[in-house]
Formats: sequence, structure tokens, C-alpha cells
Amino acid sequence: MKIYNTLTGQKQEFTPITKGVVKMYVCGVTVYGPLHLGHARTYVAYDVIKEYLRLFKEYRVLHVQNITDVGSVVGDADQGEDKIEKRAVELGVHPMEVVDTNIEGMWSGLDALRCSRPNISPRATGHIVEIMEAVQKMIDNGYAYEADGDVYCDVSKIKNYGELSHNTIEALSAGARVEVGKKKKSPFDFSVWKKASAGSVLKWNSPWGVGYPGWHIECTVMSQKYLGNTFDIHGGAKELSFPHHENEIAQSYAICNCKPANYWVHTGLLNVEGQKMAKSAGNFIKVEDALKVYGAGVLRWFFVGSHYASPINFTAEAIAAAKAGYERLSNFWYNLNTNASNGYNKTLSGHLLTLSQRFYEAMDDDFNTPNAIAAIYDFVRECNPILTTKCYSLDNIAEIKAFFDKINSVFKAFDFLNGNHAGEDDGREMRARELIEERNKFRSAKDFNNADKVKQQLMDMNVEIFDNKDGTTTFRLK
Repeated sequence: MKIYNTLTGQKQEFTPITKGVVKMYVCGVTVYGPLHLGHARTYVAYDVIKEYLRLFKEYRVLHVQNITDVGSVVGDADQGEDKIEKRAVELGVHPMEVVDTNIEGMWSGLDALRCSRPNISPRATGHIVEIMEAVQKMIDNGYAYEADGDVYCDVSKIKNYGELSHNTIEALSAGARVEVGKKKKSPFDFSVWKKASAGSVLKWNSPWGVGYPGWHIECTVMSQKYLGNTFDIHGGAKELSFPHHENEIAQSYAICNCKPANYWVHTGLLNVEGQKMAKSAGNFIKVEDALKVYGAGVLRWFFVGSHYASPINFTAEAIAAAKAGYERLSNFWYNLNTNASNGYNKTLSGHLLTLSQRFYEAMDDDFNTPNAIAAIYDFVRECNPILTTKCYSLDNIAEIKAFFDKINSVFKAFDFLNGNHAGEDDGREMRARELIEERNKFRSAKDFNNADKVKQQLMDMNVEIFDNKDGTTTFRLK
């Protein structure tokens, strides 16, 4: 199995540090607002990666995903106003009320998206003592300095700084998400401990005065505590590669002269109708709202239709295409379970074996879900003619279901395997099947007048029906 490593810029054979165990750290949510579609894109991707490693490759996966509840500054800058404190002032509540409310909403949304929870989900505020110890180590080792209550990492002393973002200090712009401060020796030096303002609520006593941790040091401390100084996979959205992940590497070098992770995995960003999602742009979509419209199955199917590292453009056309493909699979499954009446079909079994081989090949190639989905669609296309002949058995159905169940343990999208249809069409599919059965009875009785009335009902529901030569009727939800 190969994984694309952002650090090396190439696909590499995946070899975990400990045989049979994968230690994975994923940067979690900063809980100052609701879970949105961009979060969903990222965490569904890592859920697919984790479940494939666990269920298909049979690794024990230790998954740590933090919760940032202090230290993340507005605009992800090095200095400025804490996002959570800013939101608390806007709402007129305590910052921890903002945190607790959004953590509850985060878990509710991720659960609804069927993302299995991490083994450990540490909060930054629960690790202040360890963060102070790490900052002191950086100072003692000569990689950080204190300046009027702030503590900065001295980037000039970090070997190969910029290697993750494939850049050099000379090429990096001082204004690119790194504010030039009067206290800094260099504009590239970043905060590991910040002096609190007089009105700040989230603050702690430290050897350098009253303050709070920098955003980057939090992840370094929590990942090291639960996974060790160097672990297997470090993940997060692509936009975190610089400065956040770059600075995590610098901090690990400064604390223990080690690298944090062997493989750096980044997910592509999500745009809405070609624009970055933002409330100011009017295209901000909360997970809870998207789930009401599309359902978890269709949303997950939409996300896995793109490679995890590729950008995704959420458009009406794209989600409609994903939904159409999803319904195609749903109809295949319905027809498969309706038509079996003869002996075991070896051709069907052969198609299933090919699907299995192609699925493994695709997923072993850097979790290439689009190629895996292409294999599934090809399987359906090759099998459909056999379904019309009814020349297959219940054993064929059981084999196909067993493999689709296994695929679904990773994709977690196929509601139809249990006779359900995701999202707003749950009732429509069920009603369509009832009406088709009713229409078939009228047709058998040669009551074509009532049969046509039922057909019209189906058409009014945007259900396209197909009367097959063998007397069966199949359908497609439009």
C-alpha cells in the first residue's frame, strides 16, 4: 500500500513504526462555531482512511483528534484576538459556553455523518501544564526566547524549516499569515506562548506571566503525549500545511530533536459553487442543514467521489450527479434481490472477483476512492444484463451482499443494503415500489386503465419505470 507524503512530495510504501499498529493524529475542530461542510469533507476522508486501514488492512488504528478550545487567533494569524473569546463577546456568554455548545454540535454532526469517533479527543485547555513544560524545553534547548510575556520559536535555528511546504525562509513572505511583531527577532518567529490582554478570560499563570498557549504548540504537545514523539500519520486539511504543520515540525525538532510523523496526509479544500465557503459570501452550509436535504449516505457518496487530496466543488450539479449514481446502485440492489430464480451464476461470481481485486488496487494506491467507485459502477453495468435473465441464485446475492457490506464498512453510504434510501427520497423509493407492485397486479389482470393511472402517479413522483421483456418492471428515481 502506498500513501502520498506531503513531506517528500511523492507516494511512498506505507510501513508503520510498530507492526500491526497505525498511530494517526488528525487536527481537529476549533470549536468557535458550528460544524460545516468543509469539516465534513475533511473528517469523512479520514474516516474512510481509518476504516480501510482497520478493516481491510487489519491494522489496529490508534486515532487521536484534538479539540482546539483556546489559542486559535482570528484569521489564523500569529497575534490577535482568540476566535472563541471573540465569539463569546458577540453572544454575550462565557467562552466555555461557546466551547461546550459547539463540542456537543460537533459530535452530533460527526455521528450523523457516521464518522467513528477517535480513540482519544484531547482538549487544549486540559494540557496547559504539559504545554508550559514543552515551551520551557524549547527555551532551555535554545530554540525559543521570551519577550515581554510572549514566547517565540526562533525559526532561524530550525534545520530545514519550510520542508513540508517545500519552501525556504527566504522564499516565504513575512506577511503570509505571519504578522511582523516588534518583539520578534524575525518576522518568521511564531508564538508558542502568548501574553494575555487585560480583558482576556482564557488565561493562565506561567513563568513568563499571565497568558495562554499558541495554537501550534497545542498539537505538538497532545500528539506527543498520546502517540509518542514520532508516530505514523499526521493529517489535516491542506490549508494547515503552512504555517500550522510546518511549525509543529519545528517545535518537535526544538523539543526532542525528532520529526512528529513519518507520513503527512492532507485533504483538499471544499468550495461552494466555485467560491471559498464563508458567511460573508452567503454560501456557508452547516452540516446539520446539509444532512436534512441530502442525508448522510448521499453526502458521503459525494465526498468519496473525489480523491481525498483533491479540492471539491460543492455545486447543485455535482451533488445531483452523486445522488444519481447513488440511486443507480440502489436500483441495482433492488433488482438483484427481486429477480433471482435459477442456479448459481459463475459469470456473476467472476465479476465480483474482479470488483474485489480492483477495489483493493484502488484503495492501496493512496486511498483512491474515485477508482474504487469506478470499479463498482463497472460491476453494476456488467451485472445488469444478467439480472434481466434471472439466471443467478440466492448464493450469488449473498456473495455480493457480503462484499458490498465490507465496502460499506468503509464508505458508510449504502443505506439501500438494509432496504432504505438515504435523505429526502426514503419515502419516495418505498412508495414507488408499492405502486409498481400495484401496477403489476393491474397489468396481470389486464386492467390497463388502472395500470396507466398508477403509471401516471409514478411519473408525477419523478419515477422513471422500465417494463422489461421478461415481464418485470424496474425503476429509477429522477
